[in-house]
Amino acid sequence: MGSLIVKKVIYSGDNFFYESPELKTGINVIVGDNGSGKSTFSYFIEYGLGGKVKSFNDDDDDAKYFLILEDTNNYIQLDILIDNKPYSLKRFINQSDVFVDDYVSIETYPIVRYSRNFIFSDWLLEKLKIPVFEMYLGASHWYFNFSDLFRLLNYDQNTEPRKIYKSPVAENFIADSILIRKSIFEILLGMSSVEYFKHLESLKALSKARDTAKAIYESFKSTAGNLFDVTFLTQKKNSLVKNLHEHESQRNNYLKKNTTVDDKIGELANIQSALTNLEVNSSKNRVKLISLKNEQNNIEELYRKLEEEIQQIKKIIFTHDKLDLFAMEVCPFCLNKKDVEEGFCICGSKFNIDDYEKFVYNSSEYTDILQRKQKSINAILIAKHQYQLDIDILTAELEIDARHIVENTEKLKKIIATAEYAGNNLIIDDLNDKIIKIKEELFKIDSDVKNSLKFQMLKEDFDKKVKNLGIAQVNFNKAKVAFEKNNLDTIESFNKVYSKLLARSSYESKVAYIDDDYMPYIDNLAYKANSTDVPKRLMYYFTILNLALNLPSVKHPRFLLIDTPENSGIDIDHLKRNLELLEYAITLGSDETTIQREYQVILTTGYGKLPESFNQYIVEKFSKSSNNFILKPR
Repeated sequence: MGSLIVKKVIYSGDNFFYESPELKTGINVIVGDNGSGKSTFSYFIEYGLGGKVKSFNDDDDDAKYFLILEDTNNYIQLDILIDNKPYSLKRFINQSDVFVDDYVSIETYPIVRYSRNFIFSDWLLEKLKIPVFEMYLGASHWYFNFSDLFRLLNYDQNTEPRKIYKSPVAENFIADSILIRKSIFEILLGMSSVEYFKHLESLKALSKARDTAKAIYESFKSTAGNLFDVTFLTQKKNSLVKNLHEHESQRNNYLKKNTTVDDKIGELANIQSALTNLEVNSSKNRVKLISLKNEQNNIEELYRKLEEEIQQIKKIIFTHDKLDLFAMEVCPFCLNKKDVEEGFCICGSKFNIDDYEKFVYNSSEYTDILQRKQKSINAILIAKHQYQLDIDILTAELEIDARHIVENTEKLKKIIATAEYAGNNLIIDDLNDKIIKIKEELFKIDSDVKNSLKFQMLKEDFDKKVKNLGIAQVNFNKAKVAFEKNNLDTIESFNKVYSKLLARSSYESKVAYIDDDYMPYIDNLAYKANSTDVPKRLMYYFTILNLALNLPSVKHPRFLLIDTPENSGIDIDHLKRNLELLEYAITLGSDETTIQREYQVILTTGYGKLPESFNQYIVEKFSKSSNNFILKPR
């Protein structure tokens, strides 16, 4: 399994900016007043990881984040570690692509999936060693993306605590169905065993292949007629071929002795003329083919240069705002900030905006340039395809002409060899009858050989598929036993940890476990105040983190984002008591010999709502009273 660590959170726009301190492995706490930016910090992380944040969307009518939506040239950048390998993710506001810099090259991945295209979520899950699962729900087809799994990585304040899972991006009956939620739980806890599903899919495929091979084999057997031993047929064929050659040799020798040369000048002239035309046409096509290949090479070179430009622009998008050397308000020599009146150059000269040519662009404009370049490269790809098509057509024409040249040449040879016959027709007719009879018998033998070989091949294919299915069944049975045992062990481990945590929390439960739908079943569903929904949900997330730290089969990336859990009317003392259990959950089940895996918890909360021991984890503070908001004006 992979681990995910967020090292730095950056927001940059023309009007506002923010750069977090470097976040560390372990627990990180961000404190602040209501409205100072705690949740915005969480939104930045979710958005940078490819999630949908409604308030950042122009199309959303509720709770628009106007400071961000009205900012320009703005993006969110996350510096992250996946299994200790650094990456930088950059996503522009209201854009549907994520730029990924691995410090060797920069790639662009779309957020939205169209058909089976490779998207940012696929890249992220692949790095985290979590397979992309597919599910068919009746007529609907569902891909599990990182945003689905994020529902159990992010304890957000917008979801009612009693619901446990973070609300889905697309709120519909499929996205929030029990089946989808169960699948998310199973994928993160490694219960959707890759081996199990791989063997299950293999078993289904091989079973279908066996049935198809059987149907083809039996159908052919019933319609093929008589089938013979191929060795016997081959021997019989060789004998007939020998007789055929003897009769043809007799006929040809007799014809040569009884022929005289005939005048075929007219026919020879026609064939020679056709040969000349074919040679001329072939010569023209060869010249045209060379020209097309030269043009194709030029297009290839243009494609290569445009690819280099696209890679360069991707690098500029990451580095431009860091350098910022050529902003109009900065002197290019001393780099001191200089107030410049709109419509005037740094030197003081007035210019007309219509006559002004801009040579340096901001990051947002570079993304537009990138999109245009990518459209251009698509046009070049079409041109490459057309050139290749033209080359293939010309090559085919040359091959046809070459074949016709050979055929006409053979005709010339035959005409020259043609003679006026003056022999006994009865002898020739008898030899021709014998030759025809042998050829008919050979044709039948060839057909019998073909059918017998095909029958043999179909039988061998059917037998092989039966054998492969048997092996697959054995492997599936083994995987199924391991899968079910792993599931039982994982559920048992979950229940033990969850029960301990919830008993120590402000819920003070007696018995707690998860039911068949993986939802909490506590104290026989006895009534509790609404405020107990917070520990019920919070301990659920803590339990999954605990299992990720202690069980190698769990796929959870050991990352947890907790955004202001002080809702549902929970009082401060109870909140502190519940938060303290985070440290207990992290150490529960480990001992001195246990190697602590890297993990990260990012918690945002208000002032005075932290346990005393959590003050050491504070990495960032926001305050309305001191005018210290997350978005800093430029």
